Formats: sequence, structure tokens, C-alpha cells
Amino acid sequence: MDRYIVACVQQRLRLPATLEDYRENLRRFLRAAETKRARLIVFPELGGLMLAPPLLDDFRSKLLRRAEQGRRRNASLWQKVVGSLSGRTASLLRADLRTSLAGLLDVAAPELWARYCQLFGELANESAMTIVAPSLYLPDPLDGVIRNLAGVFGPDGALLGVQAKVMLSSEDEAYCRPGVNWNVIHTEVGALGVIIGSDALFPEVGRLLAFQGAEALIIVAAANSQVQYNKLRAAALARMQDNQLFTACSFLVGPNPFERRPTTTYIGKSAIFAPQELTPRLNGVLVEMGNATSEGVLTAEWNFTELRMLWESNEARIRSQMTVSQAHQLLAAVHRQLQELPLLEAKHEAPLNPTAEHNSSTQKPPEISLDDLPVIASVTSRWPLSPGVEDPPHSTEEHVGWAIVTPPTTSSPPRPVRYDEETDEMDALDDQEQRSQ
Repeated sequence: MDRYIVACVQQRLRLPATLEDYRENLRRFLRAAETKRARLIVFPELGGLMLAPPLLDDFRSKLLRRAEQGRRRNASLWQKVVGSLSGRTASLLRADLRTSLAGLLDVAAPELWARYCQLFGELANESAMTIVAPSLYLPDPLDGVIRNLAGVFGPDGALLGVQAKVMLSSEDEAYCRPGVNWNVIHTEVGALGVIIGSDALFPEVGRLLAFQGAEALIIVAAANSQVQYNKLRAAALARMQDNQLFTACSFLVGPNPFERRPTTTYIGKSAIFAPQELTPRLNGVLVEMGNATSEGVLTAEWNFTELRMLWESNEARIRSQMTVSQAHQLLAAVHRQLQELPLLEAKHEAPLNPTAEHNSSTQKPPEISLDDLPVIASVTSRWPLSPGVEDPPHSTEEHVGWAIVTPPTTSSPPRPVRYDEETDEMDALDDQEQRSQ
């Protein structure tokens, strides 16, 4: 396929009461993507955890679900009252969904996997789109080990492949084990390389997928701090530009209800990236959410004809200038050096003998005159600057909607560039559904 529209979902973590509630929540995003004629839609990391609450029938889990429903913006007065009482009762009983989720994975992991495949297979078939489903803790279909998995479903509802997270966070380690490799998943919209969370921080992952023939990188993430989000965004841009690939980055947002006392809030601005040469502002960003905590859908077009032309004309042609064997040898050598580095540092820090250490500490360092110091810079202008010399003008930024636009340095006033505000569109869909009911 030469070109198509891709949709990227920024989704809030909720506690649906039933599987049908979760299905309707997902359909909201799918309908927004369908209006833009998207062929590929991407959901965030750990968004699939919303599949678990409907399977938890114990009393404490039900209290937590009612408490979460009462905190929603569109909750009715009765739901707010019931939610407040349920939240207090759950706090007294020390209800904890983390424990319930761990127990569910122990006794009903195969059922969770079956519902995951059935739900997203049906939604993909219903919408006629390729879906990169949200990840959650599931049994790996290869060996049955619980991993942080994301599945890719074709327009016919078939499961095309899965990708497991390899570099686990402390939150992941409480539920699952790491994956073992990264593989390209072939779909009708191209070869996709799926990267989950902190795996994006490692340059080798993107290069490995590029050498396997990936045409687009799909990064799904759940960042629980501003620092983590900033690192993941920078890593996504780097993996995209390093390998000259289209990239979609989907983030989970909102409080984490799977904590007994929700203190973790997921944040992030989902975005759709392209090599800098193929973006209007030459910054690698096609479109990006302006809010780090609200839900929404982003859409943009990927033109693969232009991408392949860039591969041939770019000054850094990684697909022809560096072979797979060269990359393998270089990476192996670099990793050996990194593994040996702590040992070398320990050897340098350890003294050869106590006497030598004592003698070296008592000796005075040799005196160095100013003429012996290396020249690191030179001053060619008087300071302070002469009157009338001003600092060079700085570019200014204008905030238009939720897109940051830097006006060009021209005499004519800039024309603001606006992107569709998908969050308002999601709210409009909700209002339309309520009126129809």
C-alpha cells in the first residue's frame, strides 16, 4: 500500500463493569478513526487491563469499580453517591485490584487471552481496520508464560502476530516475565515493528526491526512521570529518524485504578511521526496531542512512496551503506565493551598496593603555569558589547489550539496551522450517543 491514514489513540484507564461497557468504550475511538478513513489504529500500553475487571466478581473488586464510575465526569448524581460510599467501604476493607489481578492471572489467564483475541478480532472485522491492540499481561501463545503482550489483528479479525515487552519496569515484574526478541509483523498496511514501553529507549531495537524490513514503528507506552514521558518521546523521535521510518506513539493517560491508593497518574502526548524531511516543519512531527491527560484520537497520512524515495536520496542510506553483517559485528563489539567497562573501572580504582597509594597521596601535584594550559577558546570581541549591538532575535512560539506553531521569519504575518481537535470530536460522539438513548 502506497499511502493510507493512520490513527493513534490516547486512552484513559478505567474500570468497566461489563465486557460490553469496555467494547463500547473502544468503539468510540474506532468510530472517530473511521470518520477519517483510517486503515490502521494503535492503542496504548496496558490499556488492555480494562479487560480484567469484568472477570473479577469478588465483592471488593465490585466496590472499586463502582467507586471509579462515580468519579467519572459524566457520572449521574446517583452514581456519584454510590461511588463515594463504595470508595469509603473499599478503603476500610483495603481493597486492592493488584492482588485481584495477580490472582486472575494465576487461575484464568487462558480465559483472559481468549476474550482478548475474540474482542479485538471482532472489532477489527467490524471496522475493517488493522488494529494494534492495547497490551496487557497475557499468556504467551508460544510457551504460556505471562508477559506484557500486544496483539496485532487484521481487518478480517485474524491475529497476525504478538509482541512481548523485553525490558520490564518494576510494575511489570510483579505480574510477568520479559520477552525474548523483537519480530516484524506483516499486515496489509505494511510491515510493522511493535515496541512496548521502555524497549524504545534502546537504539538496537529500532535498528533490528529496520533490518528485518519494518516499514513503520509502533510504540505503545504508559509513562507514570513527566521525566519518563520526555525520555520516551525523545527515544521515539530518535528511533524514527535513525531508521527513517514512520512512527506512531500511543500513550495511556489518567490515574491508575489498579493501586489501592491511586498515586500514579499516566501522562503523555500521543503523536504520529515521520522522518524530518517529510514533515511540514522539518521537526519529525506530523501531528501531536496538546494535552497530556485527556483522551483523543490523532490521524495523519503516511506516504510510503515518498518514504522509499527518501531512502534512496538521503545522505545516510542505512539500507544500502550498512549491511546486516556489518551491523551485527559492530553491535556485538560495542556490547562487549560495555559489559567489560565496569570491570575495567574497578581495576583502575583499586590500588596496586597500599604503599603506592600512600606515596601518591603525599606527593604534591606538579605546578602548571598559565602558558602550559591548553587553549580551549578565544575572545575576539570586546566585552561588554559596544552600544547599539543587541542580541540576535529569538524565534517566538504561538499556541494555536493544541498545536505549537513557530511562525517563519518572514515579513508577512504567518498563517496559523491548525490540526483537528480530536478530543472535542470524542465529546461530540458521547453527546450524540446520549441523545439517541
